[in-house]
Amino acid sequence: MGGDFGVVKVTPERGTPQLNFALEHGRADKDVMRASRQQTTIARPCIVSGRGFWSGRLNTLTFLPASAGSGVRFVRADLPNCPSVPALSDFGSGMPLRTRLASGPAVVDMVEHVMSALYGLQIDNVEVHCTESEMPGLDGSSHAYALALSAAGKRVLDAPRKELIVSQPKQFGDEQRFVRIEPLPLHGSIRKLQLEYQLDFGGQSPVPSGNFQWTILPDQYLEQIAPARTFISWEDAQKLRSQGLGAHVTERDLLVFGEHGPIDNQLRFDDECCRHKLLDLIGDLALAGCDLVGRVIACRSGHQLNAELATWLRNLAQQELECHQHHAA
Repeated sequence: MGGDFGVVKVTPERGTPQLNFALEHGRADKDVMRASRQQTTIARPCIVSGRGFWSGRLNTLTFLPASAGSGVRFVRADLPNCPSVPALSDFGSGMPLRTRLASGPAVVDMVEHVMSALYGLQIDNVEVHCTESEMPGLDGSSHAYALALSAAGKRVLDAPRKELIVSQPKQFGDEQRFVRIEPLPLHGSIRKLQLEYQLDFGGQSPVPSGNFQWTILPDQYLEQIAPARTFISWEDAQKLRSQGLGAHVTERDLLVFGEHGPIDNQLRFDDECCRHKLLDLIGDLALAGCDLVGRVIACRSGHQLNAELATWLRNLAQQELECHQHHAA
């Protein structure tokens, strides 16, 4: 990580039992809410601290274990009465360069990297106590979050994790920029979320084009996705600085592309930019609030389009859950 943008701490371990439970039900001819694994939380608290890219303000995040069904919740520990906001699309808004969650005075910005780490590692229930609104920028990736959460360990809870199996395609955007979800083939497919990101800013952009595909696998997230860093062109960086944003951020703190590639930095992967856009996509889709089964193809999409898909999936999951509860009654 560049500069003084981050520190990671894990609290001493406290013993916690693991429980085994499995439940499956549902229909294959339509979108189905089902459960295929147990819910999880972290085994012990952990802390990640760093300055926000936009504001430069120091924010200390304390991740705390939470009970089954709690989901992910951001708590503004710096505000009176510690207001909180659930990490769900109901409270989200995709902005041009970041994702925000808001419920009354509880506002948190740049949550996509935190959410990507949690979803990629399949950690379902956690409280994230913050001392500022903007999440730490760290090195522009989710690596520090994933390291801290992995070191904290995972505890399996005695409750099923809901899973939405998508059976109908849905697309947001246009021919130039879009995000689309499709059902997986009924035969021969692992029941996971498969992702593809197509990156192409045109021949005039210094950011390299590419394509990256990945299937959500918690044991691979830390090495294959988490280290991929935020990127920006030098021209766009200057525009932001002229607006008083990110003035403290240097080319060592994230990937800034000039005419001949990254300035004062080196790529961790040849397709690092594609991987980072997929990292963001994971974090944005996590706001659907359940495990997703399907194939997502994104072409030049950003947080706003991702948020539209997440909201659609969240509504679909709620409808299926209400339908199941009605039939069960």
